[in-house]
Amino acid sequence: MWEWMSENSSLVQAAVGAVTAMVWVIYLHIIVLGFQRQRRTEILIHLGGARDLNARILVSNLGFEPIYILEIMLTVWTDEGERMTSVADRTEIARDNLETPGQATLQGPLKSGDVVDIGSFENLLERARAGSFDRLEPGDIRRFEITVAAITAANAGIAAATRRFSLSQDGKNLCLACEGLYARQIRGRWQRRRIERQLKRVR
Repeated sequence: MWEWMSENSSLVQAAVGAVTAMVWVIYLHIIVLGFQRQRRTEILIHLGGARDLNARILVSNLGFEPIYILEIMLTVWTDEGERMTSVADRTEIARDNLETPGQATLQGPLKSGDVVDIGSFENLLERARAGSFDRLEPGDIRRFEITVAAITAANAGIAAATRRFSLSQDGKNLCLACEGLYARQIRGRWQRRRIERQLKRVR
């Protein structure tokens, strides 16, 4: 064995070098994946409290990097079709009741691990009526979707997440239910461009 290795030392050295290089490539790949995972945004959209029209809708930043909430869009589906508008501005609060100008909007920074209450569905619908939804009533809506668009220093493009909710009648009350377990993260290039086009429409 030793005799063969001494006779083929150059081949053995080349094999050891190749294995060492492969180990370092794998190690570097693991480091890069971990770095990308740390910089990747993770926006959570979920319900809090009751499951009626007073349910609170919460947005959390589960990524390691802070984000800046650029826009919150509400899309609803009725028998007449699909409608979308911005609900980032808190029009349900009178100006005289605002302690600071920043309270008039939900646009702003959100640190890692922080959560913001964007209002109840009734609040969102009231803001939508102030925009372009006119006399739309909760009972007219079959399903709605909330899209949170943000920007981050870690990436040049838009970071976004979206989640759909269904509305069903329970006696005299309307009940909200999440469709799916988690918010869908928008990371693909084509999907982010679609969000950018939507942002231009609602602004």
